Amino acid sequence: MSAPDDAHVRAWLADVVSGRSVTTRQDLPTAALIEAAAREGVVALVRWRLEQASRTDVATPAHQHPIELVEAFAAASRANAVAFVLLEAETRRVLALMQGEGIVGLLLKGSALAHWAYPQPHLRACGDVDLLVSSCEAAEQLSTRLTADGYARARTSGDLVAYELLCRRSPMPGCQVEIDIHWRLANSPLFADAFTFDELMVESIALPTLATNARGLGPVHALLHACLHRALNLSIGINDKLKWLYDVIVLIDRFTPTQWQHAVELANDKKLAGVVLSGLEAAASVYAHALPVDAVVALRDAALREPLDASRLSDWRYIQFQTFRALPAIGQRVRWLWQRAFPSHDYLAAVYDEQASYGALMLLRLKRMMRRLDR
Repeated sequence: MSAPDDAHVRAWLADVVSGRSVTTRQDLPTAALIEAAAREGVVALVRWRLEQASRTDVATPAHQHPIELVEAFAAASRANAVAFVLLEAETRRVLALMQGEGIVGLLLKGSALAHWAYPQPHLRACGDVDLLVSSCEAAEQLSTRLTADGYARARTSGDLVAYELLCRRSPMPGCQVEIDIHWRLANSPLFADAFTFDELMVESIALPTLATNARGLGPVHALLHACLHRALNLSIGINDKLKWLYDVIVLIDRFTPTQWQHAVELANDKKLAGVVLSGLEAAASVYAHALPVDAVVALRDAALREPLDASRLSDWRYIQFQTFRALPAIGQRVRWLWQRAFPSHDYLAAVYDEQASYGALMLLRLKRMMRRLDR
């Protein structure tokens, strides 16, 4: 049998995750489906949907799946459960340290969404813990406390390239936990000043199942952040994952008309209408999900008046130029250019997921940059 087409595998996974009635394609081997689901971060979601179908629609042909497939995904999901339990325990540990230090923060992305937006927390796969604190000084304070508690710290890049500190710990052999401490919601000068910590905190929501001091972004801010995160990923060559697009679906499925209005107004006010519309349409396309027409029209009209062309998010040269322009002072622009040209070893190792010398990583960076310029 020839290798399965990646697009067909991904489409099948999206159909299952969305809860649509699908049959198992005979040309999609179980191993290929599980491998792709792991890569896309949806193993637990697929298992959950398959088991739902088995329980509720056994007699419906459109929902029938081979028992071997269901069991294979169950086994893969159990393997991932260990990582989930470990990461959740580490999240509680970090939150306790923050409370002891008097540091206020917000959990971001899957670290928060898992505990209020998903039916069960383990359904949202997370690779690390993302935290937003009020300032660079607060990030330094927290990273210092984490270092004293057994973490190793690495500043991922210069202060104008990325607004974060990365701390790592290995709670057991062969397992590493990463805590990303952010002091800006968006990790790029292009969007760094779009939101203040205080305005995000005002609309934040409590996550009492994690800890008494655990809070996450409110629904509207969480949606805009999901779209911002996607835009920044595209700008550095990271394509959409199914788990990230499904975050958008999970969020908008909970939206009330008032929240839709707030989201549109906020996107317009922050000049993020194009970015938000792009994220919404990408998720809706993959998961065959309807979007409210009035919201789409309003976002599209607002996007036409924005300086950033969201249709060019994957255009590396365009995004670099727009980022350069977003910096208000000449001194900042010069520093940003220097930091882009000569990033830290830790930053390169994190971006390329390679443990190599600085020279080898810079050579890899140069090769990738040349490929981008050839596009």
